[in-house]
Amino acid sequence: MTPETYDPTEQQEVIDVFKRMLWAATKDGGRKRAAGTKPPWFEDQSHEAAIFSHLNKWKHGEKVDKDSGHHPLVHLAWRALAIAYQETYGRIPPDHKEAP
Repeated sequence: MTPETYDPTEQQEVIDVFKRMLWAATKDGGRKRAAGTKPPWFEDQSHEAAIFSHLNKWKHGEKVDKDSGHHPLVHLAWRALAIAYQETYGRIPPDHKEAP
């Protein structure tokens, strides 16, 4: 694509689509946290292992997560973002003064 044909609204479109996809994984984790089976996402230390689990499921042909009904790579992306948050801000809640 040449710069003359680039549509800058594409950036917002990407964010909107990815937000909807990440929301699916967020709701799944929220149900599990509400049931008391998972710690808060910003404290959870299982994100890295879960990344490899979701990658393995995808590599073995899984296209739909059995818990959420969504693609396992969406869950992988969610977990990667959670790690990035923890490594950037620490294992603190987002409403903490140092978090975004």
